[in-house]
Amino acid sequence: MLFKSMIMAMAAAEIVAAHSAMIKVVGDASPAAGMAIGVDTATPRDGTRRAPFQQDSTRFKNAAADQCGETLGGGTNDPAKQVPAQLAANGGQMPQITPGGEVTMTIHQVNGDGAGPYTCMMDSTGTGTKWVAMKVTTNVPGQNSRSRAKAMDFPLKATVAPDQTCTGSMGGMAGVCMIRCNNMANAGPFGGCAAVQMASAAGGKGNGTTAAAPAAAPAAAPAAAAPATAADDDDSVARRAATAGNKVTRSQRIANFFRS
Repeated sequence: MLFKSMIMAMAAAEIVAAHSAMIKVVGDASPAAGMAIGVDTATPRDGTRRAPFQQDSTRFKNAAADQCGETLGGGTNDPAKQVPAQLAANGGQMPQITPGGEVTMTIHQVNGDGAGPYTCMMDSTGTGTKWVAMKVTTNVPGQNSRSRAKAMDFPLKATVAPDQTCTGSMGGMAGVCMIRCNNMANAGPFGGCAAVQMASAAGGKGNGTTAAAPAAAPAAAPAAAAPATAADDDDSVARRAATAGNKVTRSQRIANFFRS
């Protein structure tokens, strides 16, 4: 009986493990890429076991869209702390979007119940607390959040609303929104939250960082002397002749002075 209870407990522990991860996020305004908060790039993606393959996948405790979930390895996801840390590790880059544009994500499905379909939402405050539904245009395959796929990547695309605004600020970045996508697996939901920036908020400074000053233009080379023309040659000859004539005149005046 004790052995049976232990087996059931182990099975239950495996069920509540996270089974998918949002490992890449790209907006339509720039090639800058991000990922869901809580994702660890050192996690191997070629297996299905709880450790190490599920450690950085996000599980949402319930279907209520009011949080950014938790991971086995890192605990509760906290955008205010994790987004700045991601920016520091990513050279200050964040996915950039435009109103009416598109967000393209890569979902890594660890095992069966990381499958689709997925729903996506966006929070204009960037805090992960005020979600508005997005239209999903490309979804992860699956039925009722189940499929036979294991250790595979799938594209997930969602459309940004034409009137979307982003008012969040974190990690020195303004105009930040939070996007959340998840399936409805019984043991989940599974998915992730990722920060994106409205491109107009960057002000042409590349994700909110100050653009480097353009290099000073090299000093202009001295203008080359214009080639002599026939008219120039005639003038020069006349000036030399006049000068020679002046010299003769002065010599004559001096000679005349001593003769007098």
